[in-house]
Amino acid sequence: MSRFFVFQDLNINDQITISGEDAHHIIRVLRYQTGDVIYISDGANTESIGVILDIDMQGPRVKLKIIEKNKVRSISPYITLFQGLPKGEKFDWILQKNTEIGVSKFIPIITQRTVVNISPSKLGHRKDRWGKIVKEAAKQCMRMDIPKIDDVLSFDLALQEIQNYSLCIIPWENEKEISLRHIIKDMNENKGISKIAVFIGPEGGFSKDEVEKAKAAGAIPVSLGPRILRTETAGVVACSVLMYEIGDMGGK
Repeated sequence: MSRFFVFQDLNINDQITISGEDAHHIIRVLRYQTGDVIYISDGANTESIGVILDIDMQGPRVKLKIIEKNKVRSISPYITLFQGLPKGEKFDWILQKNTEIGVSKFIPIITQRTVVNISPSKLGHRKDRWGKIVKEAAKQCMRMDIPKIDDVLSFDLALQEIQNYSLCIIPWENEKEISLRHIIKDMNENKGISKIAVFIGPEGGFSKDEVEKAKAAGAIPVSLGPRILRTETAGVVACSVLMYEIGDMGGK
C-alpha cells in the first residue's frame, strides 16, 4: 500500500476526499480501484487506513472511508541538518536523500564559502519546491512525517540554534583527533542524547574561523574518515551513522 498525507484529525468511519496531484497519482499511476486500501498519515505520528469508496476520474477525486487508526512510533533521534547551500540542484538531492534516511528538519545556511545567491523574490518559489521534494520523498519511503524546512539563515544566526540541541557536530576535514566513532561511543554512554544538530559546509567546506566560532558555541568538530566527502554526501553519511547507532535504522 502507498501512504498519502492528510493534515487533519481523522477517526474511524470518517469520510474524506483526496483531490489534485495525490488523486491523480492514486488513479492514473497506482491504478487503484474501489475497495482498495490506502495508508493515510497526519504528518506526525498517527496513521490511518482508508478504503476507497468512490473514484471520480474527471476531478480527479478519490473518496475514502477510514477503517483503522493507530499511533505509530515517531522517528528517533531528532536530527536537524544545517546545510551550507550548494550550487545548482544539489540541495534538492540533499533534501530527498536525507528525508529518506530520517532527518527531521533542514536549515539551509549561508557560510563564508557559499556561492549561491538566492534573491528574496525567488526564495518563496524555491521553498515551495523544497517542500514538494521532501513531501514526495516522505511518501516514497513510507515515512510517517514530513521534515520541516526552516528559513535560510546566516552561519552566525544558525549557531544561536545550537543551545536547543543535546549534541551538535560539525564534520571538518582538518579535524584529526575526534572521529564520529568517538562521538558515537559517548552517545552510547549517554542515553539522554536524542536531539542532534549536524552542520555541513558547502562545496568549499567551512573556514577555520567558522569552525572556531562553532566550537565556541558548543559544536564538536569531527572527522568522517580519511576521504574528503562531497557536500551532498557528507550529510547523508553522518546522519545515517547517527540514525543507525541510536536505533532508528535497525541498530537497537
